[in-house]
Amino acid sequence: MKKILSLFFIAGMLFMQPAFSAEVKKGGIQRVDLTFEQAYELMLDNNNKLKAYNELIKQMKYEKRSALGQFSPKVGLNASYIHFNHDLTLTSNGSMTMAGHPITFGAQTLIQDKNVFTAGGAVVWNIFTGGKLLSNHAAARAKLEASNEKYREVQDDLTLELVKRYYGLRMARDVVEVRKQVADGIGQHLKDAKLLEKEGIISKSERLHAEVAYADAMRDYKASLRDANVIEEGLKTLIKAQDANLKDVYIQPNSLLFVYDDSSIDVVAMKENVKANNPQLKQLRAKKKALNAKYHAKMANYSPTLTLFAYDVAAASHLSEAFPRAAIGGTANWLLFDGFSRLNDVKAANCERKMVDFEISDAEYNLESLVVKQYQELMKYKEQYDSSSKSIENAQEALRTSSLAFKEGFGTSLQVTDAQMMLSKVKIERLNSIYNYDVTLADLLKTNGDTKAILNYVSNSKTEKF
Repeated sequence: MKKILSLFFIAGMLFMQPAFSAEVKKGGIQRVDLTFEQAYELMLDNNNKLKAYNELIKQMKYEKRSALGQFSPKVGLNASYIHFNHDLTLTSNGSMTMAGHPITFGAQTLIQDKNVFTAGGAVVWNIFTGGKLLSNHAAARAKLEASNEKYREVQDDLTLELVKRYYGLRMARDVVEVRKQVADGIGQHLKDAKLLEKEGIISKSERLHAEVAYADAMRDYKASLRDANVIEEGLKTLIKAQDANLKDVYIQPNSLLFVYDDSSIDVVAMKENVKANNPQLKQLRAKKKALNAKYHAKMANYSPTLTLFAYDVAAASHLSEAFPRAAIGGTANWLLFDGFSRLNDVKAANCERKMVDFEISDAEYNLESLVVKQYQELMKYKEQYDSSSKSIENAQEALRTSSLAFKEGFGTSLQVTDAQMMLSKVKIERLNSIYNYDVTLADLLKTNGDTKAILNYVSNSKTEKF
């Protein structure tokens, strides 16, 4: 038990939370009882896809902060070394008279040594860019919004997949139980057939038919066990941590298949809600914001850029005293003609804005239609589930009467096995209808942007157990 608990602690469970009750099975396999709520928490904590998109959100946050930092002045230190090909000197000419003869001479004054080293600091501040900085920040903010909605979309997709795999395993375990009941029932029927054949009440062919039916039932039972194992592996990959080894873990899903008691789901409200909450639609709206920011950034290229600057030489070697050690100033740059490049950039950005408008309108229409489709499918599976109760009662009664008739010598083995198989068929159809109901409900909630609400449906619904 300690081994299995440690595995799930590695998988990211809350410390010392009694989420699992485990018991050792034969062959060293550890059995873990897992509710849907626990599986949901494990998926959120451990799924690598969610972790990857969480890093994307962090990246967008940093990029947004980077865009905000563009509003600030840039302060830096700098050092430079310059080597001129010769010293800079100033020559002054003079003359004098010696022994009655005029003499001309030149005097040179060193202005700047040919080797110069300076160190200091500078400040540069773009005080007007025509809105480029505002546009860049708006685009970064829109990208962060889109990444948050992408995370929600991935979480919704994984929640739907969890419903499919968790309740798929629950159904598979129930199918195994149904197949086992069939095999046990036909096995008992085979014993009765052998006894009746020995007493001369039935023929050998009746007993042979029972043996064939029993072999078929055992084959179906073993196949259902393998199907359950495959689905269990799929569930493990969805909820386990990267370094957890669940090879010898047997997961028993404790949460039963369910049907929500109140079938009056307001599809009109959902059609309106999907426009506000669907993460894919929200990503398109965030994309539109980013494209609007891009458009305004292109428009800003028509404006001049005004920059203030200041520098100070804090230390210098061989720098002339005549050279100024500090300065402040400003620059203005304004591009007047560029071959209509800016004009075409603006037109292209505007086309992108219009394109995403059409995408949003199309997505809204498709999502409304999808809500109606999923709602109708949900009601269809609910009706199939409701009608299956009577079918199971009839199949059980048919099995009871055919078994009694066979034991009394008035019925055939074929009638008994057919009744047994019919009962199992109706039970499995009922399981399929409720499983499809659960998956369709989760899909509807995913379209509506609220898959977390599945937890409320699970806890407040009618459950089904075979």
